[in-house]
Amino acid sequence: MSKIGEGRCNKVFHVKLDNGRQVIARIPTPISGPQHLVTASEVATMRFLRERLGLTQVPRILSSSSRAAETAVGAEFIIMDVADGIELDAVWQRMSMNQKIDLVLQWVRFEAKVTGAFSGGGYGSLYYRKDVPAHLARDVFLNDGTKDDEFVLGPSTRPHAYGFWEDQYGHPADIVLDCGPWEDVPSYLKSITNCERAWISKYAKAPTPTKFTAPWNPPAHLQIPEDHIALLDTYDKVAKYFIPDADERYNRPCMTLLDSNPCNIFLSREAFERDGTVEISAVIDWQHTAVLPLYVTALFPRFINGAERPPGQELEALEKEQSFLRKAYYEFYHDANIDRVWASALSFPDKWTIDQLLPIAAQQCWHGGYPRLKRELIYAVKEWKTVADTAEECPISFSEQDSLAQAKDDVEASVTAEDLLEGLEMRIGVQRDGWVANKDFERASQTNRRLREELLATVKGDDLLGGAEIEDVWPFGNK
Repeated sequence: MSKIGEGRCNKVFHVKLDNGRQVIARIPTPISGPQHLVTASEVATMRFLRERLGLTQVPRILSSSSRAAETAVGAEFIIMDVADGIELDAVWQRMSMNQKIDLVLQWVRFEAKVTGAFSGGGYGSLYYRKDVPAHLARDVFLNDGTKDDEFVLGPSTRPHAYGFWEDQYGHPADIVLDCGPWEDVPSYLKSITNCERAWISKYAKAPTPTKFTAPWNPPAHLQIPEDHIALLDTYDKVAKYFIPDADERYNRPCMTLLDSNPCNIFLSREAFERDGTVEISAVIDWQHTAVLPLYVTALFPRFINGAERPPGQELEALEKEQSFLRKAYYEFYHDANIDRVWASALSFPDKWTIDQLLPIAAQQCWHGGYPRLKRELIYAVKEWKTVADTAEECPISFSEQDSLAQAKDDVEASVTAEDLLEGLEMRIGVQRDGWVANKDFERASQTNRRLREELLATVKGDDLLGGAEIEDVWPFGNK
């Protein structure tokens, strides 16, 4: 038995049994989400996809328990087949364009079965009926209109913001989170602001006044908890006007893979090494899967939009390739009539509709969404008759000081801060939540200390730090 991975949400082990069989064992971490629900929903989702939809690329679950107290090891767990094949991430950069197009086609055929599985019932996460109390369960209807007797929709395990589950912010048991299930889109949208508002009220704090504002932090005026709550209240007043109602199919309950990155997709080793044939052999990581309105989940796969630029390739060439693959992805859905509604709802980079931008910004309000939400709401007020499909007058307003130009400047300042922080994380080798692999810890610590000392030498004392200590402004502690 050996550990092969550890992330923010799981510890993953490779296990070789005494009969020679090999399996994967996974144990969720305390910050993966609500106990019982995260594991129970993932098990139900994977079995539904494999056994009900016939998607054999989803690994088979051999054993599981979502109740830690009932297990001999005192932890929830899932034991499943090993994902067979070559990790897409290992070969993506050396695949030809024809191979990548073949992959996109195969992904569309796989994904369309997932996104088109349901026709109604509401929104939430999928469970076996036995795993959810009756008052928290909603019947789910398959794409042929029949009610499923074995599976139901229950509380969503897809957190509106991952920060809800991070130890540094307390524990979500301290606050009431509206996790559904929800009967309609307005209820789902209201839950976003309910959760964000409850979290901000409990944990968010304005920055300590100081003359020094670290360049990787948003400007202080964007970190006032009361302003965030007021803006969420404002959004609540107009949310119903930005739900697609011209075609109800845009609100279809839709299940999607949360993280379609190339580390979660595997190709058949035999086919690829034989003659370069691309066949998807496994798709993993169905944790936190939720069934949500189609129009907010229709996104291009991360293995396209998030592709890294290989050494020596010009940025323009990468962007051209991504654009071509996005077009192929769209055309497979639309021109081949696989799912034209999904195709028409797709969010092209920098061309997202306000219907999609508003809920995304609201659910990330404290963790970077505030300036974006304010910008979109100011724009909505300014262009109300154009962007809101209603004859009613706009129920919200902003002061003269809250101009669209200022809102755009705030977004730009926030993005600049995010980029600087991401650059520091990459140089040190840590993830956004501060996680680093054991084998990389000492190197990351040395880099962290060096960068912190370089900053201290630059600012030269307390005057420029506004009386703050370097540890108060440096984002990665003093290790």
